[in-house]
Amino acid sequence: MMRDYTHRGPLAHLEIMAPTGTAEWVHDRHALWNQVDATERRKDSQLARAIEVALPVELSHEENIALVRDFIAQEFVSKGMIADFGICRSDPTNPHARILLTLRHATSTGFGPKARHWNRKSTLVDWRAAWADAANRHLARAGHAVRIDHRSLEAQHSELAPGRKIGIGRRRDGDETLPEHLKERVAERRRIAQENGETILEDPTVALRALAHQRSTFTEQDIIQFLMRRTDGAAQLEAALRAIMESNELVPLGAPDATPARFTSRDLLEAEKSLLKRVSTMSGRRRRGLAAGVRSAGLAEHLRTEEERRVFDHLVGEGDLKVLAAADGSKSALLAAARRAWEAQGLKVSGFASSKIGAANLQSSSGIRSRTLVERETAWTEGRDLLMLDEVCVVDGAEMIGVKQLERLLAVADKVRAKVVLVADAGQLEAMGAVSPMRMIIDRMGAQGVER
Repeated sequence: MMRDYTHRGPLAHLEIMAPTGTAEWVHDRHALWNQVDATERRKDSQLARAIEVALPVELSHEENIALVRDFIAQEFVSKGMIADFGICRSDPTNPHARILLTLRHATSTGFGPKARHWNRKSTLVDWRAAWADAANRHLARAGHAVRIDHRSLEAQHSELAPGRKIGIGRRRDGDETLPEHLKERVAERRRIAQENGETILEDPTVALRALAHQRSTFTEQDIIQFLMRRTDGAAQLEAALRAIMESNELVPLGAPDATPARFTSRDLLEAEKSLLKRVSTMSGRRRRGLAAGVRSAGLAEHLRTEEERRVFDHLVGEGDLKVLAAADGSKSALLAAARRAWEAQGLKVSGFASSKIGAANLQSSSGIRSRTLVERETAWTEGRDLLMLDEVCVVDGAEMIGVKQLERLLAVADKVRAKVVLVADAGQLEAMGAVSPMRMIIDRMGAQGVER
């Protein structure tokens, strides 16, 4: 059943995206959905798939349009779907996009067979991860330190209970005209918010850890925004805010008279200290360098310049931590040559990436089998997977990884004396500046420890 959303007011942006080679009429909204309807024969056929994504309030309207286009092109259009999307900004605190997707492969004349696998739960999980990755990349490019995590609060080891999305704003919580089933959902949402508020009042560090997981620094207004959905009513919000602001775990940053004042958590500062300590220890460890004969065997024909050979020698040289900041086009040949050299020495080479997109790129470009860092970190936590002494861990997209994840990775590698190679996109790293923890690592290692 198609639904009419015109009562929600005008959309700030409307657009249809389709695969290359499709007919021109698919960009006419009425023609598109009339044809979708006409293609189906059963009266109970599913005509479309609707997806709604919350947009980062930190991005401008134009930046959010670019984000949604990037996500749709990567996840839907590239696979043969047509996407009809609109962006709603009626509530400035809750900008969001509604995406309507065709269920059949788009062709030059119309539609092919339905792709049943697009309805799998695993596919939805992949889309959630891809949205978080796309949003984080666009936030980083715009210079924002805030990050999105698609995982459940349980997977993030948060003590707070997840809220409930019920389709109406909090301003209508007390509306007596709501139907009974919505009143029950409102009551449940308020109960969860009150319990979360009590948890925060009992231990304000719970909120600080959760907030620091989203962003490395924050203002008092950021704390208030965080608490609005995790407390019930003004009195509990004010009490929770006071408890957080008076907590010893809240650390002010910068000049005392800075406006607005910025803060971080003591937990995050400790993670930074530990990270930098491990950087110094691992980069200074003089072992695991490859012999000259093995280095020569690892040189691929693609490494034709002296600069490429110099960078290659750096990667396979002594030290348990290496950093490479390079453009996407140049790092694939370097990593492929390094992989051959490490494997010729009897070392196991594994790849991590900050996202599934990064993992796919790493595997296709260098031949290094890769998983996402989140997947590997989960395996460590559950005791299903350990790094080994003779393992080289190549981490792609390292500029996008947070302080705690990087510290966790180096802690595990340092414990077993595994080697880690952090690979960053030079352009992305330059755009992010101090937002990326990789900048701290590069500053600590100095020019001699980093290849660009």
